[in-house]
Amino acid sequence: MRNLLARKPDAVIWLIAGYFCLQFAVRLILPHGLRFDEAQQAFVSQWLTLGYDSQPPLYNWLQSVVVWFFGLSLATISATKNLVLFLVYLTYYKLARELLEDKLYAVIATLSLLTIPQLSWEAQRDLTHTVIQLLTINLFLYGVIKTLKSPSLGSYAFMGLALGLGMLSKYNFTLLAVAAMPAVWLHPQGRARIMDRRFLLSIALAVLIFLPHALWLLNNLDIASGRTLGIMKQEAPDGTFAKLVHGPFKFLRLIVIIMAPTVIIYAIVFGRSFWQSGRAVTVWTRFFGVLFITIALLVMVLILTIGMTSLRDRWLLPFLFLMPIYFCLKMQAAGQRSDSHLRRFLVVPLVLMIAIPAALLVRPNLPTLFKGYEAYNVPYSSFAAKVSAEENKTPGLVVTDGWLQAGNLHLQWPQVPLMSRFFDNMKIDYEWTADRPILLAWSTEDSGAALPPLLAEWIAQNLGEQYRSVDVKSTSIPYLRGRPEDQVGFSYVWIYPK
Repeated sequence: MRNLLARKPDAVIWLIAGYFCLQFAVRLILPHGLRFDEAQQAFVSQWLTLGYDSQPPLYNWLQSVVVWFFGLSLATISATKNLVLFLVYLTYYKLARELLEDKLYAVIATLSLLTIPQLSWEAQRDLTHTVIQLLTINLFLYGVIKTLKSPSLGSYAFMGLALGLGMLSKYNFTLLAVAAMPAVWLHPQGRARIMDRRFLLSIALAVLIFLPHALWLLNNLDIASGRTLGIMKQEAPDGTFAKLVHGPFKFLRLIVIIMAPTVIIYAIVFGRSFWQSGRAVTVWTRFFGVLFITIALLVMVLILTIGMTSLRDRWLLPFLFLMPIYFCLKMQAAGQRSDSHLRRFLVVPLVLMIAIPAALLVRPNLPTLFKGYEAYNVPYSSFAAKVSAEENKTPGLVVTDGWLQAGNLHLQWPQVPLMSRFFDNMKIDYEWTADRPILLAWSTEDSGAALPPLLAEWIAQNLGEQYRSVDVKSTSIPYLRGRPEDQVGFSYVWIYPK
């Protein structure tokens, strides 16, 4: 493999494609319970609308289109995720090729993404909106750099298209878009590119693409911002001074956590040459330096102005995942040989390409070894089969109190409308007859066998007070691939029209 990449660096694309095919196969081998973001996508795939919740709709649209064409299944959920992840690596390589004259450094930078756990591990298990944001960041920066190097009508149009899609991926894409302005302005050709009349085309395309969702956003600010702002202020200390200290400290701590594995690996593999390259400067290292510094300043402003103290690593990943390109730009500028670096480095990503799928396989398939079960192991399929057989009917509507249950149960009955009290704004038409009764279902781990207040409220609001007296049933079902005595509790109610 090392000799092949040295001769044909573009072969890294096929290596990455094979890796994500393997990851797709691994997901299908795992128990079919859905994790949080997978469950959310299974649930929201019922709609193709301008807005959903506190996240922009780009990934939801993509997943809904895939489900519309191929149906809802674990395969369509996993295929969408792994396709987007492959495109993240592919576009990252194309971006690196545009910046790095040495193709082997582009290979090193791209495979270095595997050394960032939040991308190689967490994104494989759960992240969705963050993953598609990484893709749009690559596309946007590619358009910016193409425009700086060789401007054309096509490059300005591509930049505007990527900017609009980026705004539809996650709202914090705005930080990158704002930070790109000083980075471009300080580039030798940057001012001329910004003052070019074709830049208006970029702005117009971006506004046109984002405008439909922006109109939804204006009318649904409480839905779009309420939960996110609440999360940002979680675990905040009481005092004002403590808040001012806590937020920046956590910000710096997360930067270290995300980048430490990559920096440590680079330091071990490349040794002194990695540290010495820090002094090398080029136009493009300055470009990324300004970009990173501006983003950091903007985050600090948010921390200090809105009291943001509960930062999460996935919020910073979309900016820090660009660091391998920056490191490779530095090493190239220092005149260090890429062939010797590739020879020493390649063993790391190749080992990770085996270790990560293996680790994903082990715990859910052998949960008793770890004395704990994953979301994958929850037996929604067995529960759905049991309650359907009990009434010998398929529900006309399923209602749950959480999105984890909602997505998992919709996976069992893809043709049955499903609503969740967690997403009260998402409504759907349904048929309610004696042959298609309503099923209310929830996990008993937290709420016990009693009807949860949210579901009782839904009955009163949508069916009427005469249906408030319901017969709650409960059952316990063994975890998938677990011990028979380890079981999950479910409660449920069938409601027939009177």
